Amino acid sequence: MASLNPSSRFGEPNSSASTVLRQLYHYRPRTQRAKTLALSAIAFLVCLWLLSSSSRPQETIISPIACLAVIRHFVIAANPQETPTPNNPIPIFGPNSHPATHSPGAQKMRRSLFPPKSGITINSTLPHDLEKTNPSLHLLVPATKGSRGTCRTLTSSMILGYPPPVIIGYGHERHGATEFERMVDRIMRVRNYLRDSKAVKGRDFVLVVDALDTFFQLPPQVLVKRFQEILRTNNRKLQKKYGFAVVPPSKTGASSDLVQKYSQRVLFGASKICYADLEEDPGCISVPESSLPPDVYGWKTDIYPDGHKNRPRYLNPGAVIGQAADLKLIYDEVLRVVEQRHKKNGDYQALTQMYGRQEVVRELERRRTTNGAKEWLYNLIGISDASNLTGITVRLETGHRYEYGIGVDYKSELFFNQHMSRADVEWHKFGNITKSSMLQAQFGVPRESRMLLPPDVAALPNPFNQSRLAKQQTNIPEWNSTLDKLPSMHDHTWNTLPLMTNPHSASVPVLAHMNGDSKLRNAWWEKMWFFPWGRALLRKYVRASQGFEAAQSALLGGQDLWDVRGGRGGLWTDDANWVKLSEVCEGQERDLFDDDLGPWSKENGDPDSPVYNKFGKLVRGKGPVDEEDQFNFDFW
Repeated sequence: MASLNPSSRFGEPNSSASTVLRQLYHYRPRTQRAKTLALSAIAFLVCLWLLSSSSRPQETIISPIACLAVIRHFVIAANPQETPTPNNPIPIFGPNSHPATHSPGAQKMRRSLFPPKSGITINSTLPHDLEKTNPSLHLLVPATKGSRGTCRTLTSSMILGYPPPVIIGYGHERHGATEFERMVDRIMRVRNYLRDSKAVKGRDFVLVVDALDTFFQLPPQVLVKRFQEILRTNNRKLQKKYGFAVVPPSKTGASSDLVQKYSQRVLFGASKICYADLEEDPGCISVPESSLPPDVYGWKTDIYPDGHKNRPRYLNPGAVIGQAADLKLIYDEVLRVVEQRHKKNGDYQALTQMYGRQEVVRELERRRTTNGAKEWLYNLIGISDASNLTGITVRLETGHRYEYGIGVDYKSELFFNQHMSRADVEWHKFGNITKSSMLQAQFGVPRESRMLLPPDVAALPNPFNQSRLAKQQTNIPEWNSTLDKLPSMHDHTWNTLPLMTNPHSASVPVLAHMNGDSKLRNAWWEKMWFFPWGRALLRKYVRASQGFEAAQSALLGGQDLWDVRGGRGGLWTDDANWVKLSEVCEGQERDLFDDDLGPWSKENGDPDSPVYNKFGKLVRGKGPVDEEDQFNFDFW
């Protein structure tokens, strides 16, 4: 890309002369501190001029107050982020004092994305018609068959406590199909599942991940909580930038509704480089700048030729989360575009262009309604947040939908993409205070500070906590002191576990998309915190579905973020069939656990092998049953 490869214009990147020219040529956004100082100085000089030009004594009383108001306005403009406190929480779509936040449209959107928790507890009297009112979480993994990469994705999600994955297209491999045909089939099956499945409601949260190279690291409650917090923060910024719109009443005599003009509802992973061959497309030019500091990788941030020091800002389709209704609209459009173009990797290209055109339309609307003098001043002092429309070629059609609520995860709080970022992470133990204090400095992060374990991770229960009744339970898999051995909870906590950490963004990602060097996948899999105890943790996960926790969740109407169909230790297909993990991942145990303890679910022998009592009657497993036993079974 031209914007990422200035070496052709200024010579080799190692030249001192080219370094100076590159720094002069490339626009580098000012930091918040520099913006604040510059604006404060300008406002102060304006105030001095006003005071010195005043000819009447009473004007000197009003002018200082006006000056303070001017300075405060520009300081807030330079620092749009507000620090939330218990007395000043972050609003969902903007300041709660704004009347639009109390409109029916805003309240409906708030309830949809941030549903209130039920007040029912384990000791409450339950109504007879109790239904699940909060949204469920669905994990979709498109894959036609099991493989090493797919099984690592599935097992890591299970170990972390995610609902049973829905494996899209399993058993429907099209032999002889082209790569394009397989891509279209994958997109169509995901779209059809979101549209037709009775298990998925429009307001349910849906996470779609790449089946071949996704490693989960943190539980689903962290995923959903961070997703909602990111939406709150970004929607507050969008409200400030674009304002509100009046929606005409749907019924005669009803009042108009005032809603936020644009909102973010879907999050994709962020990449350091844009889709190839789209250098002049809005998807590479007009998308917003990253929210990371402009010098987070040092003075070479965003200008180093190969792109590995770029701040992530481009869309990557390897992982996406949003509500089912919003994702269905996106997959409808992607399917329409790829079927028209018949191009390899057409889904990636389509999503990139959809994101870019969304931002172009937003920017055109902003310019149409903005204050010209304010825009000129902000451009003059370098704090304008206008999207770049220079040099783009785009065709917009009247009546076509361009708004999809798409955003990207700049800080890798949810999704970390390995491509161009293999050197951006460290498996860090936060209990090591010395290392935590030096970690950002070791990675060259300016204004470094001590890295602390994220509060949402610190609040999680110990991952090695075994149920008190685990040894007494007769559920499958049966307790085995060797297979189910986990480390002491006193010696191993989230503070002592090696967590994949991004020092540049000070984040611990929920999952990693291993879309970079495929040779690193084995090494990084063995670095994941759960790997030494993978089999025991997976057995714990399967057993928990039949214990007290599952019963309590069912009793409370399924308030947990679970696929309401329940079940663990297996997968649902998009055909609504239940498939055992041992069937999908047969023969992959060495790559998953590397413990030489045998096939999954058959460590103690085949659980389906027949077991007879002393009278010769079948009491467990599968085997021949005499006619009398069969008659009694059918009768009862």
